[in-house]
Amino acid sequence: MGKKPIIGICLPNKGNFFAELFIRFNLYLSNAKAVSLRPNEHELKNSIDGLILSGGSDINPLLYKGRKDAHNTKLDKKRDAFELQMIATSVKRKIPIFGICRGAQLLNIFFEGDLYPTILDFDEYIIHKNSIFPIKDVYIKRRTKLFDILKKDKVKANSIHNQAINKVGKTLKVTAEYEGLIQAIEKKNYPFMVAVQWHPEYLFYIKEHRELFNDFVKACKEN
Repeated sequence: MGKKPIIGICLPNKGNFFAELFIRFNLYLSNAKAVSLRPNEHELKNSIDGLILSGGSDINPLLYKGRKDAHNTKLDKKRDAFELQMIATSVKRKIPIFGICRGAQLLNIFFEGDLYPTILDFDEYIIHKNSIFPIKDVYIKRRTKLFDILKKDKVKANSIHNQAINKVGKTLKVTAEYEGLIQAIEKKNYPFMVAVQWHPEYLFYIKEHRELFNDFVKACKEN
């Protein structure tokens, strides 16, 4: 079976209990070992074989020149700074990176993209529903890593986000959309850098979403 890769999960100092629990469960199913990386607790950060950027609070709008009042949750500037540092270190090492929701947005900012501060900035009339259960059809672009993993051009996904990707970062490409909103990005010419706007950790009972973790862990083993 071989040695289990060590996957670092970026988390805030407090909170995200259920997200961490479900991500760990998915990694366990994919035969990987998980370690938590927090701004105040990250001793194992240099021993990881792959990095997961989990969901959570809105990102500081000053990081992408957004409006100072453009956030609906309490900001976590310490987490923002730590995770941007982790992305930089991981990219330098060329280890696989998997972004989830906020993680996708932060990756986009790292590569000099920006965000819609709230989804209403994209469309003030949009009816945006939030649920951990699959409620929207996400359309996957062909000839992308994401399509290779999911093997479908449309999947049902959940939705638990307030912000969204606007301008796409340098060297990144859009791989999925929902009603014009970007739902996934990936980096060209990189071992594995896939990021999705939804939360696949809560959809472990659906094969396509499980394959995201399986393929990520496989890349960590091979890298």
